[in-house]
Amino acid sequence: MAVPAGRGRVLLATLLLRANEFVPVDELVERVWDGEPPAPGRAHKTLQTVVLRLRQALGAANCVRTSSRGYSAEVGPGQLDLARFRELTARGEHRAALELWRGPVLGNVTSEALHRDDVPRLVEEQVVALERRIDEDLARSTDVLVPELWSLVRQHPLRETFWAQLMLALHRAGRQAEALTVYQEVREHLADELGVDPGQRLREAHEQVLSGEVPASPVVPRQLPPAHPHFAGREHELARLTEIAGARPGEPVLISAITGIGGVGKTALAVQWAHQVADRFPDGQLYVNLRGFDLRAEPLDPVAVARDFLVALGAPANELPSSSEAVIAEYRSLLARRRMLVVLDNARDVDQVRPLLPGGPGKLVLVTSRNRLSGLVVREGAQPTALDVMDEQAATDLLTERIGAARITAEPDAVARLLERCAGLPLALGIVAARAAYGDPLAALAEELEQERLDALDIDDPTTGVRHVFSWSLRSVSEPAAEVFVVLGRHPGPEFTVEAAASLAAVSGAEAQRALSELTACSLVTRTNTGRYLLHDLLRDYAAERFGELSQERQAEAQQRMFDHYVHSSLKANRMTESRAVWTPLAPPSPKAVIAPVPDVRAAKDWFRIEQSVLLGVLTEMVAAGVDDFVWRLAYTLHLPLLRQGLLAEAEGAEVLALAAAQRRNDVFGQQRLHRALGGIYIAKRAFPEAELHLRAALRCEEEMDNVNGQADVSRGLAHLYEEMGHHDRSLETLSRLYPRIAELDVFQRGSYLASYARALHQAGEREHAIELCREAEASFELDTGSLAVPHANNAETLGDIYMELARYAEAVDSYRLSVDRLRAMHHTYYLGEGLVRLARAQIAVGEVAAAREHLAEALSIYEKLRHRGTDEARELLASVTNV
Repeated sequence: MAVPAGRGRVLLATLLLRANEFVPVDELVERVWDGEPPAPGRAHKTLQTVVLRLRQALGAANCVRTSSRGYSAEVGPGQLDLARFRELTARGEHRAALELWRGPVLGNVTSEALHRDDVPRLVEEQVVALERRIDEDLARSTDVLVPELWSLVRQHPLRETFWAQLMLALHRAGRQAEALTVYQEVREHLADELGVDPGQRLREAHEQVLSGEVPASPVVPRQLPPAHPHFAGREHELARLTEIAGARPGEPVLISAITGIGGVGKTALAVQWAHQVADRFPDGQLYVNLRGFDLRAEPLDPVAVARDFLVALGAPANELPSSSEAVIAEYRSLLARRRMLVVLDNARDVDQVRPLLPGGPGKLVLVTSRNRLSGLVVREGAQPTALDVMDEQAATDLLTERIGAARITAEPDAVARLLERCAGLPLALGIVAARAAYGDPLAALAEELEQERLDALDIDDPTTGVRHVFSWSLRSVSEPAAEVFVVLGRHPGPEFTVEAAASLAAVSGAEAQRALSELTACSLVTRTNTGRYLLHDLLRDYAAERFGELSQERQAEAQQRMFDHYVHSSLKANRMTESRAVWTPLAPPSPKAVIAPVPDVRAAKDWFRIEQSVLLGVLTEMVAAGVDDFVWRLAYTLHLPLLRQGLLAEAEGAEVLALAAAQRRNDVFGQQRLHRALGGIYIAKRAFPEAELHLRAALRCEEEMDNVNGQADVSRGLAHLYEEMGHHDRSLETLSRLYPRIAELDVFQRGSYLASYARALHQAGEREHAIELCREAEASFELDTGSLAVPHANNAETLGDIYMELARYAEAVDSYRLSVDRLRAMHHTYYLGEGLVRLARAQIAVGEVAAAREHLAEALSIYEKLRHRGTDEARELLASVTNV
């Protein structure tokens, strides 16, 4: 879209500056004619002509609306850079906000009134955001800011903040004399120009420079968990770690690997020693539990860990790279300039650790694992510390530290029996000490251990050896908390929410929260930094074993409540994110099932993302339980969340199970949904015969139900399939069959159908007719009150394709940009990559090479993550414009 220079451009700028507000006609006349309007009798009619020409220039992107109050520009979320800029600055995301500015404000709009009344205010907003961004950058960099700030003080010589920031940047870079010279310069300048002294910001910067103190960076992570208050023994191992740390001070990165069986105290040792040496690492300490040996949860992805570390180091979450390689590179680059301690706890294997190893001098990496990590020793030169069970003296010291020497001396026989049963395992010793601290006689504890035959504490198989020890801890909590712990054994993991726990236990959310807090205090449950909870792998096994001891009736009831919680929560989130979704009735949830709170679209999308692995695990449990009506519904709600992330394999696996469930129920509605979903999956996977098979089956289901909206939806899917196969005649034929019933479609389906029909006509060479239908589709979409969907983006993309073929490149850029904006708003990663490539090609055609490079780089990162078939093509295209 190219709006010609002149009054139309002034009108559009005026309306967009007050987007979604009606501007009175008289005010518009005054602005458009810059204070010299036509004769009063002709002014309004002449303005109507300007509006008409503007609408024609905007074409499908027309946003101008009319009412008795005047005219307005109707702009949706994310469509206007100025609105987006203000949203980002309100959230403190100043760097992202400033990236939206391109050139001088209204630089291509000729209007004295706009440049006098509106531009200064906008420039002020930009400058304030720039000041705040630089304040944030001062926490992370110094020299790199100095040239920028010199330029800014020349552009804004009376802006005291930029002068103060320049002084601080020079000061932090060790250039104190230059900083003081800058202060003298600005003080004289202010006196000459304004006759005033420096303000508070400049005076404070001057005092800071004079003091000689360089402010420490506020982004210094201190992630080490608290050291155990009763740590005892392990003197030899602590000395060994200290010896390793001092042996090779010149090495770029020092790695120490603590290995041993589960429950032997690897984490306690690592954290204890890390606190002892933390002062050697002034730039902070990073810590993560990699969950390498969680029996039911997948080990953490090292790329995801690197992302979290980057955020902890001050990198804005919304500015992190999208590709795995770029994330790791950014993580290593950021750490390269810092002296840091990195603790990687509970690692699965070498491959999980290697990406998280930093470069540069002054780093220490401490790794704990049940795995010996031999590859890390061989290739990276890690220094191993094998941790064995405690000897008798060390175990006695641990108990003495926890419960006091008087009790140890008073009951030597009981102590000996406890030490024997605990077999030197610190986890077991710690639980015994906790019980004893509450006053339980040591002899009674020893007898209890012997009665429960804790031969399972065999150190050769710790995964089963501590279940009896866990029973002591469980008996120390209240009955309600113990009941919650036991029913958590039915949860598939890895993490769970308060609502899931409440549903399993048939208690209120508040009661579940109290129970989980009690269990957390006793270390039976762990609370994550996201506010969710998890059971350690052995604890989950123990809980599952205890759950199996409940009556069959109680087990079945708990399972049903869990299923109700997840399927009804999923349906609720689906209705929030897919407002047009239609469902057949489902029985209400069990009275004691608690539904997850999803108050808005963002919360619903976050819920699907966070619960994704849990929902797939629950789906497997539902299949095993034979609750087919739940199976197909849960799987179908996961279709779009998984597809948007490009998780085709996960979506396919879930939907195959769900289709079988719907078929067992002879549920035509459910079968249609799953056939349609699988058709989309197989199109994305280029498995065209399978896609056609499922889409044809979906169409038969819709015809059997005589659902014309559904028939239109499936026909669009078939048309898209034939387009991908290059059978454009079949695409057009498929869509034309339904055209006689277009009046029966609702406004969204009508718009979607017209968008697909327009694309088929375009493929058949009927471009003008296709443009007409695209505009009709947009008109239908405007009448729809639902949220954005893929057809909205596809329609804009089709217009872009047509304009490209007609060599109307500027209009193609605008259409493709609209399509990309809509895909971003929907968080539809899979299609976004393709949209970015199309936009980049159009931008290359109009000479916007720099913007094209940015979009191609983003598309390539998406393609690489998804292993998209267009990866090589995108890489070649990016290379072709890299040096232009």
